[in-house]
Formats: sequence, structure tokens, C-alpha cells
Amino acid sequence: MCGVVGIWRRDGGAIDPGDIDRMLAPIAHRGPDDAGAWRGLNVALGHRRLSIIDLSAAGHQPMVTADGAGVLVYNGEVYNYRELRRELERESAVFRGNSDTEVVLEALHRWGPEYAIPRFNGMFAFGYFDQREGALWLARDRTGIKQIYIADTGRELLFGSEIKALLAHPKLTARPDPAKLIKALVLKRRGHETLFEGVEGLLPGSWWKLTAGSIEKRNYFDFETAIDIDRLVAAHRETDIGSYVEKFRKGLTESVRLHLISDAPVGVMCSGGLDSSLIAAYAHDDLKGITGYVADLPPGAGEGAAAELVGRHIGMPIRRIEVERDAYLRLWPEAIRHLDGPPFHRSDTALLAVTKACRADGIKVLLTGEGADEMFGGYPWQHATYRRWRLRAWMMRFLPRLFGRNVRQRWHAFPIKGMWGAGDHLLWNRLSMGLDADNALLPRRLMGRLSGLPTLADRAFFADGVADMTGILSLLLHRHDHMGMAASIEMRVPFLENDLIDFALHLPRHAKLNRGRGKWVEKVAALERLPREIVLAKKRPFPIPADFMRGSERLLKDGMLADQFGWSCATADAIIRDCKWAAKWAADLRSSAVGMELWLRQRFGGETAEAQGETLARLAHAPQ
Repeated sequence: MCGVVGIWRRDGGAIDPGDIDRMLAPIAHRGPDDAGAWRGLNVALGHRRLSIIDLSAAGHQPMVTADGAGVLVYNGEVYNYRELRRELERESAVFRGNSDTEVVLEALHRWGPEYAIPRFNGMFAFGYFDQREGALWLARDRTGIKQIYIADTGRELLFGSEIKALLAHPKLTARPDPAKLIKALVLKRRGHETLFEGVEGLLPGSWWKLTAGSIEKRNYFDFETAIDIDRLVAAHRETDIGSYVEKFRKGLTESVRLHLISDAPVGVMCSGGLDSSLIAAYAHDDLKGITGYVADLPPGAGEGAAAELVGRHIGMPIRRIEVERDAYLRLWPEAIRHLDGPPFHRSDTALLAVTKACRADGIKVLLTGEGADEMFGGYPWQHATYRRWRLRAWMMRFLPRLFGRNVRQRWHAFPIKGMWGAGDHLLWNRLSMGLDADNALLPRRLMGRLSGLPTLADRAFFADGVADMTGILSLLLHRHDHMGMAASIEMRVPFLENDLIDFALHLPRHAKLNRGRGKWVEKVAALERLPREIVLAKKRPFPIPADFMRGSERLLKDGMLADQFGWSCATADAIIRDCKWAAKWAADLRSSAVGMELWLRQRFGGETAEAQGETLARLAHAPQ
């Protein structure tokens, strides 16, 4: 796991040799083990290395092919690199070391990126310069586990693993984008999106090809088009779904085995929830002595007890990371600095506490359970969508005169909203269309694409799930990468292995949601390995008390967020009062608004994360 940067000069002119060093400096935490740079006539590439596979100097980057015509800066892990290496060796390729980086470079150079990239099974973001045709290729893995951001200065195009690397370039001026700020507050943002004018993220499952005359952009994978409708329809006709449990078990076991490949120490997240606990159990099978990590917030009353129950059951030691309120508040601004924006969830800071503890213990690789809820139907709102559509179908069948064509059209237009379609969520739908029309229309497109499924409820359930794969999952993976690399930790997600993704996309609804229980195949498989009370427990949010952030809303008084949105004093006071309510929505508002305030002050007000942490701790103890 590493950090990459690069500069492409459009006019073919020379690049300032110091610019790559300036861009690498802010992301030194991504690669404390090594650093390097390569410069051509109009291209410069830089790399910070966190050595995981082949710790020797043979893994140094930027890496150059034997003929000198191909150069690679690469961040991530391709887990099927041994299989690809054997295939390349049969084609007479010669390797100098044992890293997956060298295999990726040889595959790109020998086979061409268009053929090689879809064959990579893992997580990656890279820049590859092919001097034979003068082309710079940028690419990301299919689900977007690893990020790459791009900015245009007019004369030069910049790319990097984090936004702060781009902003270190002297020709790029950082300005907040008002529309993106509003979207971040209202809809949240997806992992490839930024809050800056002129800075964008490469889409998951896509590549760019830059040449002197053009920029070609292409998606090689997306969840919507990856669904084989005929295969999915056939799966829904299958009544014996026990075979799916065995396929899931074998698939996850093999994926965990691949994700344990490392020449550096490995740990595993074990929150006491189903997903991370099952990953921990399978990891412990292959790597005896592996330690499980859990964030225990508040100390003694968080997820630690459930994680220890799992640990005792499978014979794995559990390390409970307890974080008091003041420590949490001091970490909050640091998390924002590494995220290059406000947090998605209050648990982002808790994750940073865990990765810091892992690093202190000498761990460099951490397996996690992200992705299972999105792919296997684990979220309560997905279940609610299915229930609503079963009722809708019943009403349209038995009360056709009351529910005519107009109502049915409204329901199809807004398939995962409220019971009555557009009417009861009109404001939300208008906001979604105005701020993110393409994503808002995705469920509608999917309802048409999935027309072969046996029921409307099945179609809506799948539409909801795929929307989560492109939305919520993107946010989770963004924080996953940034909170891990903040502590120089490579975080791996076995649920997002290529074959498991394909399996989940073509799993029938009744193998995901069965008898009111989501993640059915996973739970049946997990009952063989985990305590029953862990497997069948209701999904619960991360238990960070709202009181942890109480008092922080005072930062909004005469703050930069008020200036950005043009709030009057009365409006700011009203928002501050709303943040003090005990309801969950008030805690979410406080987290989002204060998080954005802290980010604005860091990026545009010159405040440090350390000073902000002290301020938050002081406000927490001031009289309310």
C-alpha cells in the first residue's frame, strides 16, 4: 500500500523537478518505508512506499520495465499476481523480484492496459506511462477501494492518491465548491467526489488514457452493467438455495486466504458484528496467532464485549481500543485532515484510533468486513423496500381502480422511496435530482433492467442494493483507505474480491433476504463458526454516544461555514440550537456541520488539527 503522484505536461514542455517532491511531502504517511521519483520529458511520477509484499529493494518504485519503455507508480495489492506471473513467465517474461508491482507492470506493458486491468483481482490505483506510444494511463480497481484524484492547472494535469498531494502543487489554487459543499451536507458524497473546484476523482472501475492529442475515459466495470439478467432470473427460479451457502463459504474462505498474503504483520478487525467476526474466524484458520482489533467506545460499553465473545469462541486474542471522550475529540480534527473533508460518520474517528493502535503494535495489514451489507442485503432499509413493494403489488392487484396508472408510474419512478412514491418524498427527490441526478436515477434504470425478475418487490430490492453498492460503499471505502493510511496501515476487504462480487450480483433475493433475515447465506454459513447470538443479532449502528460531541456546535457561531453559506446570525443560532437536541438527527447534523466547519478552518483558515482538538476538548467541559 502506497501513495502515488504524477504530472502530465500537455504541451510537451519540461516539468519543474521540485514539483513531484512537493506533492509527495503531504502524503509521506502513506509510504514511510521508501520514496522515489522518475522524470521524462513531459511526465513526472512519484511514489511513497509501504512495503508489504517483497520487502526488499526489488519492490522500489517508480518501477521501470527492462526495456526502459514502461514506468509504473502503483498503490494497492493484486492478489492473483502469482497466477498472472506464471502466465507471463510462459510468455518468456523474466522477473527480478517477488513483488506484485513487477507483475502488474509486466502485464500492463506486455498485454496492454485494456486487456490487463480487468484481469487484476484486488485493490489498486496507478499511473502507468508507456513511452512507446507516449501515453499515460490512470486506473482504479472495480469497486474503488483505492483512490486517485485529478486536477487540471491548464498547462499540466496532476494526479495523486490524496487531494492534499495535488494542492501542494504551486500552480493549483484551492477553492471550495459551493455546490459540492451543499451536496456533502444534504446527500453526503461518494468517495471519488471532492469539495474543491477543479479537483475530481477517477471513477471506480475506470481508466483514463492521456496522449498528446486527447484524453480517453472508459469504464471497464460498473455494478449496473455487470449484472447478467438471464443468469439472475434463472437463479430466482432455483428453489434449492442450500448450494449457495456452500459457494459462499468456499468463496469467502479463498478470498480471505488471498487477502492474508503478506510479508508484513497482519491483523483483523473484529467488532463483534457478523461480517468482521466471520472474516476473523476464517483468517484465524489460516494464520494462527492473528490478533483481532475492536474500537470500544465508550470505554467498557461499546463493541468490546461482543468482540471478546467471538474471540473466545474461535480462540483468537482481542485487543480492545478504548477511547475516552477527550481523546476522541482530539482525534476528530486529525481524521478530517486525513479525509480531506468532513467525516461520513462519527465512527471514522474511532477507526483512526484503531489503526493507530495497530501501527503501534507493529501491524501493517488489517483485514476488515466492509462490503457485505451492500452486496448481501444487510441494511434495514433494503428490507423495508422489499416489504413496501410487496404491499404495493398487492394493492395494485386487488384495488386496481384506486391505484391507477399514474400512481403505478410514480412508484416506478421512485422505487426505493416512501410508500406512496414521489409525493411523500418530493423535496428529497428534487434535491437528489438537482445535486446528483445520475445517481438518483440509478434505481429507476435498474427497475427497467431487472424487469425479468419474478416480482416487483424483487426488482426494487435489487435496485436498492445496487444503489448502495455505488453510493454508501463508495463513502465507506474512502474513509477505509484514508483512516488506514493515516497510520500507515494497509486495510483489506475480502468481501470485495472479484469472484465474490460476481456471486453476490447474481444471488437470488431469497438467498439474501429470507424469512425477514438479511444476509441469509452469510448467516447460515456463520452459524457453523460463530456464537448464535452474534450471527442472529440485529444490525446496530456504531455505538458512539451523541454526548461525545456535545458542545462542539459552538464552533458554528461566527464560523466559516456560516460565511460560506451566507447564514445570518439568527440562522446560525437556530442551527446551533438544533444541534443540541438529543435526537439522532440532531447528532448527525452536529457531526456534519461541525465537521465541515473544522475542515474549512483547516484548509482555508490556517488552523491546525492539533489546535482544533484542544479547542474541542475545552468546549466539551465548558458550561452549556
